[in-house]
This record gives sequence, C-alpha cells and structure tokens, in this order.
Amino acid sequence: MSRSHAAAASLLLFGAAALHVARAAPEPAVAAGKRLFDADCVMCHRADGSGGVHFGHGVVSADLRAPRLERTYHHENRLIVRAILDGRDQSDRPLHAPMPHWGGTLTVAQARDIVAFLHTLKAH
Repeated sequence: MSRSHAAAASLLLFGAAALHVARAAPEPAVAAGKRLFDADCVMCHRADGSGGVHFGHGVVSADLRAPRLERTYHHENRLIVRAILDGRDQSDRPLHAPMPHWGGTLTVAQARDIVAFLHTLKAH
C-alpha cells in the first residue's frame, strides 16, 4: 500500500470513529434520560422498554426498544422527541389516548435525554 493510500485509509478510519463518537449520546444524557424514564414512563412502557401494557379497546403501549423504535421513527430523534412532547407519531398523527403529551411538563432537553436512554434499550 502506498503512503498516500495508507494516509487516506487512516483518515477514513479516523473520520468514521469521530462520526460514531459524535452520534453516541453523552453518558450524562443517558443517565438523566433513565431517571426521567423510570419516573414517568415505566408504568406503561415497562422498565425494559418492551411495552405491551393493555389499555383496552385494542390499545397496547409501544415497544420502545431498538431497533424497532429507530425504524418506526425513521432514525430521526426529532420525531421521537415530538412523540414524547406532542403525542404525535412518525406520520404526525395523534398517538393513542393513554400516551400523555409531555410538552409543558418536560423540556425539549429532557425529552432528548429520554431518547438518548431509549437508544440503549435493545430487544432480545
């Protein structure tokens, strides 16, 4: 491998590593999100995020674990934040009635922390 190819490969690897680090949520955000999730979300979505709580009339709480959550919301954190704060799904339709609209109770930053925590939950 020529010196220029080796340098280019190093830059690509460094850039990919930097992008991965930039996308990873900081640990304080994940910890804050877990505290908020534990306080406000576990009663419907369970501690592991699996949901499945039945509310009657065919309404069941959502499974919030990866990778399903990311696929549902098109890998767009802003859409998940909107679901939390405004009670709107990925297509901007209202979520089922049991899901509260947390806007006014939670800040955008707090909703982002919850999203950071949700990304750590994995389906088995």
